[in-house]
Amino acid sequence: MKRKSNLYQNIYNMENIFDAFNEVCRNTKNKKKVEFFKEYKCTYISRIYNILKNEQYIVGPYNVFTIYEPKERRIVSQNMQDKVINHLVARHILYPSLLPSLLDFNVASRKNLGTSHAFELYIKYRNYYSNKYNIYYILKCDISKFFQSIDHDILKKKLLKKIKDKKALKIVFDIIDSDEKGLSIR
Repeated sequence: MKRKSNLYQNIYNMENIFDAFNEVCRNTKNKKKVEFFKEYKCTYISRIYNILKNEQYIVGPYNVFTIYEPKERRIVSQNMQDKVINHLVARHILYPSLLPSLLDFNVASRKNLGTSHAFELYIKYRNYYSNKYNIYYILKCDISKFFQSIDHDILKKKLLKKIKDKKALKIVFDIIDSDEKGLSIR
């Protein structure tokens, strides 16, 4: 597979920043933060543009907390500006680089895919295997603390095989290395 290049310039495209800004505002549960963020929208967008254009992004501090339902999970959140930048990196660097290599039945965090598509795939494969075999088994599993167990060096080596753009790799690696415990669920 060909390595992707010229990705970084897409994250400081003004239209992409506006789209990411609106998406973060829509999906953030803390409406008080959203209202403040929207009130100073032009300031935040121009700041994000300048930071990214001048390659001066430094990952902000994390707000780390633990929830215990249904099991213990370490949850990490960031300020609104970092959330917008994370969306830009995901949509315009990681998605174009990684999506072509994903299997069709990997539906997590993919546009126009989700629970309903996963359920359709389940029905399809259940019907196929129930017709083909008398007895079959389905494994349902959850890997404990999966994201915290991801090794940064191994992940970076894999990303180097997919992404050629040095600026894009730098910002992705900075985000990966910003948390010492694997990758945080954001």
